[in-house]
Amino acid sequence: MEKAEYWALIWGTMLMGVTGIILWFENTSMGLLTKLGFDISRTVHFYEAILATLAIIVWHFYFVIFNPDVYPMNLAWLTGRVSEREMQEDHPLELEQLKKEGALPEATPPGAPSQKPGDSDDGPAI
Repeated sequence: MEKAEYWALIWGTMLMGVTGIILWFENTSMGLLTKLGFDISRTVHFYEAILATLAIIVWHFYFVIFNPDVYPMNLAWLTGRVSEREMQEDHPLELEQLKKEGALPEATPPGAPSQKPGDSDDGPAI
């Protein structure tokens, strides 16, 4: 799903850029593409703008805000962090790769103290 959204972003940006330049340089583009080419570019630009707006409102808002799994909001955009459970559900291959590389901290069993005896919140002892 995310890859499709990213490809839609890339495709839409390229399409809006090309048609926007054609519309911006109206006299030059009419000389090169004729009135029909200019009108097609205007129509494509218009409908791509509507499609992009609807994609943001419907698709993106649902998966980031209104999806029952993350409601009221997925806070990853604010904190930059995702729980291991969310990673397991949404990105299992990436989680497996991170575990193989040893990039994840050791999981603390439920009920166990989160720090080793003698450690403090101030940082490592000198």
